[in-house]
Amino acid sequence: MSQGFGLEALAVRTALADIVTAYAMALDARDWAGFRGLFEDVIDIDYSSLGSIHARMSAQVWVDRCKVLGAFDATQHKVSNFVFEVTGDEAQVTTYVDAGHFISDGGAELRGYACGTYRHLLRHGAAGWKIAGCAFTVAGYAGGRAAFDQAFDAARARFAQQQETAS
Repeated sequence: MSQGFGLEALAVRTALADIVTAYAMALDARDWAGFRGLFEDVIDIDYSSLGSIHARMSAQVWVDRCKVLGAFDATQHKVSNFVFEVTGDEAQVTTYVDAGHFISDGGAELRGYACGTYRHLLRHGAAGWKIAGCAFTVAGYAGGRAAFDQAFDAARARFAQQQETAS
């Protein structure tokens, strides 16, 4: 596929942008089935810049891990500044991401903001374009790293409590 601006190239770029946008929107909507549908069965994840995971795993393991975001009162992941590199049936989409995470904890309103860069690796197959990998590189934390960690600690605690209650 060409990286030019012909109709086919524009259609590919639009499809790729739609998938990366759907990644962010599904997280915020807690649409776990829709989120799972974006991936190949085995994916490479690198969130190590946050001090988190860097591994090859089943997509379902990644989806289950992301479910902790459902413990926040709300999240908002905004993607912008799309850059596409398409070579045949493989593409890398690089975007900026601004991610806000909001939770009330004991009367305190906690806000964890991180901004940085997403790099999504996508492959085209029989089922269309699917995410084969995602990396997040943090650029900074609006409000500071301590506020980000405090909000995530509260969400993890709430998530654990929800899991205990459901058991």
